[in-house]
Formats: sequence, structure tokens, C-alpha cells
Amino acid sequence: MTSARKATNARKAFTLVELLLVIAIIGCLVSLLMPSLATMRQKADSLRCVSNMRQIGVAALLYVNDHGQRTPVIEPWPSQPVYSSTDGAQTMLQALGPYGVTTDVLQCPSDLKGPNYYAKEGSSYQWFPGASNQNTHAVTFAFPRMDNQSATLPMSRLFLAFDYSAIHNGGSNVLFGDGHVASGN
Repeated sequence: MTSARKATNARKAFTLVELLLVIAIIGCLVSLLMPSLATMRQKADSLRCVSNMRQIGVAALLYVNDHGQRTPVIEPWPSQPVYSSTDGAQTMLQALGPYGVTTDVLQCPSDLKGPNYYAKEGSSYQWFPGASNQNTHAVTFAFPRMDNQSATLPMSRLFLAFDYSAIHNGGSNVLFGDGHVASGN
């Protein structure tokens, strides 16, 4: 080989220092992107939770149409029941399953990674006891006002279900009686 050819081949190859420098730059770029990727994953999990709650809301509205405009009686803590056996309370899956709610719909991705209420209660979402057996035309609330009269409120202000804990960046998603969901983050 001639010396001109050796010089040309030497220029085509990377040196060890150049290779280490490129690896270090790529490492720095990845470390800059990791927090934003984690944030994007949290937002995606929260959006999936909102979608699940909307499906629960649609199922609840379908239930109401089939049951004389009354909301279902759903046990908020199936592992520690608050209703007596004569109240006819069901789990969310039992009550809303015929209307399209599945076990996948009852699983919040953030809950499964964290406290995992799904494993304990059969759902990542808690049904609000004040929403059970409400007449959707005249929602009354059991908390008396100062003059000892019951308060009434529109379905758009009645909580139906929410995350068992604040798992979405310190907030919870809340499903309201008219089917809309307020995101807690």
C-alpha cells in the first residue's frame, strides 16, 4: 500500500475519542428527553382514565333510561360495604356491565402502577354514594342546608365517580351526572 492510500484509509475511520464523544452527546440528549417522555406518559395515562370515565358515564346514562330515570345503587367500597344486603347495591361492573362497561374500562393505568385499587375493589374508580338511586329529573342531596332543607342540583354538578386517590399529578378525574369528566391535572 502506498502512503497516500494509508492516509486516505486513516481519515475514513473514527478514532476512539470521536466515538466516545458521540456516545456522550447522545447520552446528554437522551437525559434531556427523559423527563418530557415521563410527563407525556403521565398525560397519556390521564387521558385514558378520562376516556374510561366517559364510557362509564355513557353506560350510567343508558342505565338511567332503562330504570325509570334512577341512577344505579353501586357499592363505593366493595371490600368494605357501606350498604346493607337489602339495599341491592352492586359493583360497578355488575350494574353497568350490561351497558358496555368492561374490566378494561374499570382500570386506570395510573392506579395500576400506583396504589392499585383495581386489585382491591374491582375498579380504579369509586362511585359516589350520594349519586346512588337518584332521580335524574330531581336530584336531591342529603346534606341539609342551614334551614334544614335538602339541596337540589343539576346532573351536571352531581358527582358520579372519581379516582380513589389523587394519582394524576396530585389530582383526580371526576365523572359528573351529565357524562362530562373534569380532569384533575
